[in-house]
Amino acid sequence: MSLTDEEVVTPLIKEYTPPLTLKQRISRSIYGDPPQSLKQRFKLFVSGKAGLLALYLILVILIGTGNRVTFKLMQFALTNYSYFVSQLTTFIYVPVSFAIIWFKFSFTNDITPEMTKFPKYRFAVMGLLDSLQGLLITVGGNYVPGIMQSLLLQGSVPMTMLCSILILRPKGCLKCQKLFNILESERVRYKLGSTLPATCTDSKCLARISVDGREILGWQSLNEKNPADLSLFYAKASLHSASDVQVVTSARPWGTHLKTFYSLTQYIGAAVILAGLVVSVWPALSDSGGGQFQWDLIFFAATIPTALSAVYKEIAFREIEDMDVWYLNGWVALYQFYFGLFYAPLAAVMSDLAIRDIPSNLWNGFLCFLLSSNFITPDDGCSSASDCGPPSNPTCCDSCDGSLPDVSSLRAIYGVLLYMAFNLSYNILLVLVIKYGSAALMYVASTIVLPLGLVAFTIPALMGSHAQPFTKWNGAGLAVVLFGLIIYRFFAFKKKDQPTPFAEGDKVVLSEASTPSSSLSSPAQLKAPNIQLTSPVDTQLNSSSNRGGNPTSSS
Repeated sequence: MSLTDEEVVTPLIKEYTPPLTLKQRISRSIYGDPPQSLKQRFKLFVSGKAGLLALYLILVILIGTGNRVTFKLMQFALTNYSYFVSQLTTFIYVPVSFAIIWFKFSFTNDITPEMTKFPKYRFAVMGLLDSLQGLLITVGGNYVPGIMQSLLLQGSVPMTMLCSILILRPKGCLKCQKLFNILESERVRYKLGSTLPATCTDSKCLARISVDGREILGWQSLNEKNPADLSLFYAKASLHSASDVQVVTSARPWGTHLKTFYSLTQYIGAAVILAGLVVSVWPALSDSGGGQFQWDLIFFAATIPTALSAVYKEIAFREIEDMDVWYLNGWVALYQFYFGLFYAPLAAVMSDLAIRDIPSNLWNGFLCFLLSSNFITPDDGCSSASDCGPPSNPTCCDSCDGSLPDVSSLRAIYGVLLYMAFNLSYNILLVLVIKYGSAALMYVASTIVLPLGLVAFTIPALMGSHAQPFTKWNGAGLAVVLFGLIIYRFFAFKKKDQPTPFAEGDKVVLSEASTPSSSLSSPAQLKAPNIQLTSPVDTQLNSSSNRGGNPTSSS
């Protein structure tokens, strides 16, 4: 029996439902089917994923703000032993990370043979760069006010952009490089054509050469000892102008690279951030003495190894699909501590110490931390004022026991432990926000932390005698930097052919304070292949510098 047209159409009309609006889709992704009442909706929010994520976001903002404040309080407590602080806050993560690595090796399958085969020299390069970053932040930033620290650290965004542009431009495979060398050695003028959609490999080089539109074959088999394969090409090409000789490889021309690697809004955002930093340091820059600007510049210089480290990690981790964060953290922390010892002469220069005094300074710093022993006292002619130390005042007296509240009312050991607790918690919460939310939510939280951190540095209840006035230059600098961050992070629309540097499978470095990069992560077996969290000082720099992507973590 056949159905009439009306009988066929009628059930289709009955089954049709209009598409959900964006608001409805978001609501159902959080709550499931729409609840019947506001009371039910509230219960679902509190007990479900949305409530948990909201709690994590609030904690990230609060603890992230505390992370910045406690870092500065720790610097006050060990003001004469900043090199010791740099090494200590790296070393603490070595036994912790390797204890967890041992547990995972013994009782889980989280650390795979592929991970253990990852070249250790790459961890060493990461440790070398992260160690320099930590030294510049901890030692160089000892006399940089907390408000200025928070603002200057945002310079990691344009610095990472610059390093990424210079280093990550696709240059083609080794055979492509060989081709360029041959053409240049034979003085063949050529024009680099558009980039190939696929990437060359040494086993399958896709590059093409053409003269007057006619493709030249056979060059891929060229042997350095037998260049005769291209003799005909040389003869033809040498008679033509560069516009007639076309070379197409997976190398990306500079013009195309600059247009596609970042979006226009990202370039604008980075420029606005730089303008905000200039506004922030303008009072120090216009000071004829230039003392404070020198320390600001040293602190800002930490963004250079930070950017280089982030770019190197992106390159290094392309070859491995997954990397356990604790395994990564342990090895990087170990190398970071090791290379930190070789930076002792640089630390001596920045601390105004003779190199021969570094061992005694480290020992005194250890006793200051562990036993609250003071070695530089008012009898030595030091200053116990809240503005002691460079660029214009005498050396600060020790207040390892908290006896000189204008220097530090916090015992040194409490300052270090308080900061480490905040930093560890902050790192773990960043992982949880990405695990249950997204990288975009992490950027929202870290953006909110910036102004809250600046306000916190002005509160006497938190900073004591070190509370700073919020000047018009601070306000103007914050407004411009914040505007630049918002443009960069939330209005950066990618072009179709833009590479995704931190795409799924690549590494994303999270952070937001920054000493060494003894990458920290969540202990709850968060095998987060795309997330490297950092130790003490890294937390602030790197969270500002990530370019994008959608990192995920798997339990």
